Amino acid sequence: MPKLCVALDLDPEEALNLVRKLSVYPVVFKVGPVLFLKGGPDLIRRIRETGKEVFLDLKVHDIPNTVREVVSRAEELGADYLTLHTLAGKEALREAVEVSERVKLVGVTLLTSHDEGYLRFLRAGFESVEEMVLHLAHLAKETGLYGVVCSPLELKTVKEKTGLFTVVPGIRIFGSAEDHRRFSTPQEAVRRGADMIVMGRDIYKSGDPERVVSHVLESIGD
Repeated sequence: MPKLCVALDLDPEEALNLVRKLSVYPVVFKVGPVLFLKGGPDLIRRIRETGKEVFLDLKVHDIPNTVREVVSRAEELGADYLTLHTLAGKEALREAVEVSERVKLVGVTLLTSHDEGYLRFLRAGFESVEEMVLHLAHLAKETGLYGVVCSPLELKTVKEKTGLFTVVPGIRIFGSAEDHRRFSTPQEAVRRGADMIVMGRDIYKSGDPERVVSHVLESIGD
């Protein structure tokens, strides 16, 4: 069954309250850079105490030695997943893989807030978003990463061409996509091959996060 990852884009105490409410469900909890800066390493440990997996979404993009050090620290914290930007390059990704033992390294391809306009800004020579995403996904596979982050729109191609574990943000069931330009529903993402879908606002802003999580898990488990 595909995994549901709940993005804790909240203040630390609010995040921990949500973790307590949802800990009875088979979900993964995602901690991004803002929450990590607010809650620190202790927050990771407190979430881990619930027995749930922690997805540390730091999107590390730095020189190889720094990337290596971040991965080592994530190991010490007990993070189950850690994101790295594939644009950090082959050497940095290989350094990360070399020191990873338990943590699963997931390479970010192109943020879901970007579209073809971003390619023109980069002047990178890619003809489409899918082409760039697939190129970076191949890099992730070549260097030994566990998986990649991509949008639902490139998901099917990435899965077919690389076979990597796929993490898919930009999943919405209520309202607008807000800052996501490449998005879909949970069912559509799973149909295209998602191994983990990431949801945040539709859960914690719903007024009834337990009901929403239960509904999503039921809808992707068929």
